[in-house]
Amino acid sequence: MTPLKKAEIEESEEILEFYQNVITSTKCTEFKTRWSERYPNLEYIETSIKNQEFYICREDNRIIACFALNNSFKPEYENINWMINAKPDEVIIIHAFAVTSNLAGKGIGKEIFNQIKENSLKNNKKTIRIDIIDGNIGAKKVFEKLGFKYVGTAEITHQAVGLEKFHLYEYLLKKEKHL
Repeated sequence: MTPLKKAEIEESEEILEFYQNVITSTKCTEFKTRWSERYPNLEYIETSIKNQEFYICREDNRIIACFALNNSFKPEYENINWMINAKPDEVIIIHAFAVTSNLAGKGIGKEIFNQIKENSLKNNKKTIRIDIIDGNIGAKKVFEKLGFKYVGTAEITHQAVGLEKFHLYEYLLKKEKHL
């Protein structure tokens, strides 16, 4: 299993280069992230690292995956009919999730998600959420295969693309208790 580790500030440039390679290698695939030099950018990466929210996976001393985890969401999330009513501190949101394209389909994403799931349960989270930009068919397939359920679409202003449709997905960790 490829272990997750929190990124360190000294790795910022390498992480940015990783994202630039992902952007280039996925342009003509079903994984249309529509990321650019605006996002994920060095400022976003460094801020996420300083906030202890950025994770990487390495294999043979090179980054093979990275992402941020936190409970920060856009205001449009409040208009979604989520599967579970959870307070912000009971939610984990995955941001900027990427696996190197030469390892696509090898189960790395599943391994990483299982670690995210285990850590989220240990930290008493109820749910994991993600938003996927319209047109990123590959990401939708991957997260659906991992057990995420589609809960709605929202128009969200994002620094990479401006105002765009995003498909929101949720993975329940704990069932809500009904009285």
